[in-house]
Amino acid sequence: MLRLWKQNIMGVTIIFAALLICTSAHAQTGGVTGKVIGTGGSPMVGYVIQIDRVDIKWSSHTKTNKKGEYIYIGLAPGNYKITLVGPDGKNINYQEQRVGLGDPTEVNFDIAKLQKEAEKAAESNPEYQKQVEAQKQSASLKQLFDQGRQLYSQKQYADAAGVFEKALPLAKDRNVPIILSQLADTWAKAAMVETDPEKRKQDQATALDYFNKVLAIAPNDATLHNNLGNLYGDMGKPNEAMAEFQKAADLDPNHAASYYYNLGAIMVNKGDMDNAAVALKKATDLDATNANAWYWYGTALMGKAGVKADGSIEPVPGTIEAFQTYLKLEPNGKWAPQAQGSIEALSTKASLEYKKTKK
Repeated sequence: MLRLWKQNIMGVTIIFAALLICTSAHAQTGGVTGKVIGTGGSPMVGYVIQIDRVDIKWSSHTKTNKKGEYIYIGLAPGNYKITLVGPDGKNINYQEQRVGLGDPTEVNFDIAKLQKEAEKAAESNPEYQKQVEAQKQSASLKQLFDQGRQLYSQKQYADAAGVFEKALPLAKDRNVPIILSQLADTWAKAAMVETDPEKRKQDQATALDYFNKVLAIAPNDATLHNNLGNLYGDMGKPNEAMAEFQKAADLDPNHAASYYYNLGAIMVNKGDMDNAAVALKKATDLDATNANAWYWYGTALMGKAGVKADGSIEPVPGTIEAFQTYLKLEPNGKWAPQAQGSIEALSTKASLEYKKTKK
């Protein structure tokens, strides 16, 4: 009996000693625990809790369970960085905590609260205020720009220009030349449809002023030089127009044919057939498929035709060929009847003259 009692006493002693060892080991470490909740207090499941030792290189991690809870024990005392990582792998927030011995240190993450704190901090930041103001200006600028473009598409050029004027003070950086360019082009279009001669001159002067301003910022923009050439042509300044179209062609050789065509068409409208023929010849040389260039080239050459003593017309070489090329490219084109009529007129004159000489 005594022997059995001794054995029981020894068993209890061994168990008690084991408990002391476990308690001692647990007391020499700590841990972290907490909960991650979202909007409305809902648990955030599967979020990674990244644990990094601050004073030495060590890291580990765990995840939140279906209740949004997590726990990690066995951490040596020290300073730790506890980071909440979303399912997409992006860091959401972190806290630095001192982990001591014993019970785990509580580190909770309330995502909704964190978002509100971040927004509040951002709102008090002057740089953030600047960004908000810039966004408001950008939205207002876009609204005015879209409104102006709609009026422009409806050919209400004066009204459109007025809207772009309101947009200009809101423009910053790269938007400045865009608005200036739009103003220059819109005032030029307004001048073209204006019936009052004095108002027309005013609109042209305003357009020219904006062209000068935007070209001071973007001097190598071929499109700007092309549009300015159109304005000069409308103003009756052929030399200035020729200079601008030539600049456009030099800056953008790939579209030079279009620029020479524009110059030639303006010169035809102004009755300057010599310069028109030169420009349109360059246009057809660069792009032989431009049917309209061939038609206007033939028209320009028609203007250079001479009259013989007997009153018959003597076309310069290439006139009939220009109209024939136009009809070949555009047999049903806008100017097909005029081109055909010019060919017949010139051919008839040539035939009558030949018969008369033969007699």
